[in-house]
Amino acid sequence: MMKTIGWSILMVVVFSVTSCHKTAPIDPTSDPLKEHTQDLQQARTWLLGKWKLVKVSAMIPNPAVPAVELSIDENQISLIQGGIQRDKVDYEVVETTYGLLIKTNAQPREDNWYIRNPGLYINENRMFLDLGVATDGPGYEFVKVN
Repeated sequence: MMKTIGWSILMVVVFSVTSCHKTAPIDPTSDPLKEHTQDLQQARTWLLGKWKLVKVSAMIPNPAVPAVELSIDENQISLIQGGIQRDKVDYEVVETTYGLLIKTNAQPREDNWYIRNPGLYINENRMFLDLGVATDGPGYEFVKVN
């Protein structure tokens, strides 16, 4: 009886230790597709600020990278292109079974693709907005500028 209780306690301790894992810190300079947070609160915190578009991922070779910035506060995203505000939308970061998503009230227009309900991959200084890369849709990589 005592031996069974001892083994039971030992097994509980072993399973507790092996199932407990620490998450490694995320490198803020790494590719946001490879190193990003899935923590909703952390993503909301990192999202705030001004972001500059640095790379476009698309099915065409060497797509142009327009002069686009996103200015993001706690409730709205301002899309600035060529120094002119082109759109301002309300947003919310939500968790889905596929990861984080930025849900917006953006209306379809030719100049606001960046803010139409993209998947969100973010670390402290870089983010990738996924508008269906797996299905040949575009993706946009931004760096934080402040």
